Amino acid sequence: MTTSPEVAMEPVFAPDVPAGVRRLYERRPELFVAADAPRPKRETSWSAAPGNTFGTLLVWVAVCVGGWILALLVMAATLPTAVAAWGAVALAGVAVLATGGILAKSMVEDRGHKAVRKQHRKYLLPEDFDSEAGWLLGRAQRAVKTVLEATVTRRGLLDDVKNELVLPEQLWDIAQVLREQTVLRARQKDIARGAKSAELDAVLGPQRRALALSAEAIKRKVDLLDQYADRVRSADAALRAEAALEDGDRYIELLARTEPAGDTAVVEGFTDEATALKDTLTRSINAARDAGRTLALPE
Repeated sequence: MTTSPEVAMEPVFAPDVPAGVRRLYERRPELFVAADAPRPKRETSWSAAPGNTFGTLLVWVAVCVGGWILALLVMAATLPTAVAAWGAVALAGVAVLATGGILAKSMVEDRGHKAVRKQHRKYLLPEDFDSEAGWLLGRAQRAVKTVLEATVTRRGLLDDVKNELVLPEQLWDIAQVLREQTVLRARQKDIARGAKSAELDAVLGPQRRALALSAEAIKRKVDLLDQYADRVRSADAALRAEAALEDGDRYIELLARTEPAGDTAVVEGFTDEATALKDTLTRSINAARDAGRTLALPE
């Protein structure tokens, strides 16, 4: 099999995963675990590092007690007895409240850990895929990103295709199938390492054909995404050309000011280009819409 060029892939998330969890990966990728790993357990400071947490709490209590005694001595020496007594009570109350807050915080699960734990297996990481699956998923992600970030998409010229809904669903479906293909390929390789036998070949033969058919079907889906992205790029290029043509009046004015009796063919060329470009843009938008409709999810 020929080696495919490397296409970088990123984690892929189910469409209903909150945006905050997606952003969390950018800041704390170490929290996320592979799909075949067990669901992360609830983790607090006490469960993660009980010794450090207990030591920190002891130091805090010692500081509070020492500070309270020192403040009590200072107040007793400088303030009236009644005022010093009330001051000591107030400081003790603040220390108790602060200690209680620290203790409560050490028993609460970190929000990042909690989010990753709840969303486990609703995201897939690069390490969840073998090289073949990762390459296809990288292509699909690149195509989806091209479409969603295109100017024609942001301006709503492709709204009837519903890219914001369809493409994330398509990407997640593709990722799930590619993940399963990765698992089955690895299992087939592991089983095939043993002694060969007619019985083994009889079982693995149909399984390999089924895996090959699935791989080919996913490749066709990714090819469709690529084709859609190409159509959208063409529409974007035509839109940029149309924007550039809007400066035509300034060029005509420039010619009029510098070349009063200039060649009128240049001005006529602007008009011809505008007409042709309008037709090109219309065709490009329609081609992108047609390509996008082939990806529509079933009702």
